[in-house]
Amino acid sequence: MEQRKLIDLTDSGLFDSIRNDDKVSYKVLYDRYWSRLYMYAYNVLKDKDLCEDVVQEIFVNIWIRRHEIEVTNPASYLFQAVKYSIFNHIRNSKYKRQLLEKMNEFLQESDISKEIEFLEFNSKVEDVISKLPEQRKKIFHLSRNENLSNKEIADKLGLSIQTVKNQISKTLQTLRNAFKKR
Repeated sequence: MEQRKLIDLTDSGLFDSIRNDDKVSYKVLYDRYWSRLYMYAYNVLKDKDLCEDVVQEIFVNIWIRRHEIEVTNPASYLFQAVKYSIFNHIRNSKYKRQLLEKMNEFLQESDISKEIEFLEFNSKVEDVISKLPEQRKKIFHLSRNENLSNKEIADKLGLSIQTVKNQISKTLQTLRNAFKKR
């Protein structure tokens, strides 16, 4: 399968391909999650090398156990794996007490399930937006990411304000419909 088509695969689809020894799918999953998992670990450990080791260990284990892993929620699985790996590193660390205090502070400050829900929500939005026609994507991006007014978008793209409003409305309806199916 071409790497371009793999990038469009869902995380579950990538895990299915990895189960079938697809190294390219493994690389796509790695590229998709490495930095988010690293930052998640870094928020607790504050040690670049250790965080790299933790995340690398997760991906190595995925490859080693690819035939036995059954994952229903890939994002949740990956973040939980990092969480457990962090706990194991803390348990085995000579700085156990200090790191446990940091972990307790982190767990009190952040709700892991909310973070995972946000990542899944954001991923779904990006997926829906990526399938829109180019002009609608551009209008929505200018509206939501660059915070331009409908008039500014219309002027920039040479469209009527009503066309911009209609396109944004259609995009929002598409997003609503996508989340109703959830």
